[in-house]
Amino acid sequence: MTLLTLSSLLIEGRHDDHVVALRHNEPIRFDRFRADVANAAGQFELSQCGALVCQDSYNFIVGFYGLLHAGARIVFPPNGQAGTLQSLRKEFDFLVDDAAIQKCQNEFVVLTPLDSARLALDFFTSGSTGTPSRITKSLAMLECELAILDAMWGQELGQGSVFATVSHQHIFGLTFKLLWPLAAGRPFTAEMHSLWEMLLTELTPDAVIISSPAHLGRLDGVSPLPLQQRPKRIFSAGAPLPLAASNQTEAIFGCRPTEIFGSTETGAVATRCQLNDDEPWRLLPGITMRCDNDGRLVLRSPFAGPDWVTTADLVEPLPGGFRFRGRADRIAKIEGKRISLTEIEQALARLPYIAAVAVALLPGEPDRLAAIVVPSEEGRITLSKLGNFRFGRFLRKALTSTQEAAGLPRLWRFVEELPMQGMGKRRDADLLALFGEDA
Repeated sequence: MTLLTLSSLLIEGRHDDHVVALRHNEPIRFDRFRADVANAAGQFELSQCGALVCQDSYNFIVGFYGLLHAGARIVFPPNGQAGTLQSLRKEFDFLVDDAAIQKCQNEFVVLTPLDSARLALDFFTSGSTGTPSRITKSLAMLECELAILDAMWGQELGQGSVFATVSHQHIFGLTFKLLWPLAAGRPFTAEMHSLWEMLLTELTPDAVIISSPAHLGRLDGVSPLPLQQRPKRIFSAGAPLPLAASNQTEAIFGCRPTEIFGSTETGAVATRCQLNDDEPWRLLPGITMRCDNDGRLVLRSPFAGPDWVTTADLVEPLPGGFRFRGRADRIAKIEGKRISLTEIEQALARLPYIAAVAVALLPGEPDRLAAIVVPSEEGRITLSKLGNFRFGRFLRKALTSTQEAAGLPRLWRFVEELPMQGMGKRRDADLLALFGEDA
């Protein structure tokens, strides 16, 4: 099916009975979608800027187009929590949630073409610190990204339905679950399937699954799917996927995840499908890269505007791509020495006592390293024998063969799972909260 631009979608349109979305496996067709957007645009026409936080994906896209056709600026908060919305209250004058969409009735307006270069979208991302920061993109940038994605994978994906375990509130879910399927004519599910048990009961043949390391790393107990139920492709983003999770995903779903490297600011910039540990990333068409003197990735992307964008990603450049080497903002200076928090995490993760680990820097005089550990089965046995304090000292001693004294964590917390956001990203604020007054 022909890829339509986002700005022309409701003008050029699809045929009236084309299925746009599925809610509990019931189809929502294009004629209803067009009418719902027209009603929403009429409801929002006096708004200058609306914050979009619908939980239902169909309501979300109706709100998205309703605001665009009303000429309003769109704000995407990182989540719909009351505290988050209150912190951004000066950034918008109207809240578009599921209740607001349900009220949009008998406000029909005539839909006119959209100026994709003029329409602005404000994404607020909490990042690693928890402090919201604004990233502004135009609708034209998103259209450019969809054209590249569809040229790479669109023909293979066909018209299979799109399911997601990630939120459409973030740009990966918005782009891959909603905007790309909508432009390409693939139906998406109105629900977000946060649990595999929910998704697998509704999964249709030749589907596309949009997921993340946070979900693909929790497949224990899921049985391999029969051939007729397997998806066409699984996309993952948010953080690099461990090779073990990639292997397990293939064993269950019959396909390895297609990983997407990018950010809210840059959009998608690279991809890989892991066959080996430390698999390199391949740049998407149209993306240009270089490295600065510190080894940070610098990008120029049509999805981010004309300027070069310096990221916090450390990379090893390769022909046509790179290998990821961690984050520049995860380098700390302790006792006069440069310490890589990522390197310490990797050293701890190699120990048989640890299933997952995160290392954080506790600010103070002096700064201290802290480790949050999910023990493995062997680790739980050792922890029960030694207790928390002695087990921490035991792990600290195990690091001395590879780390200098400055790189040894001083504080330890042992948990059932690491605190993560829905996309598998960790925030320093969530890690530090585990240490309470010690922080």
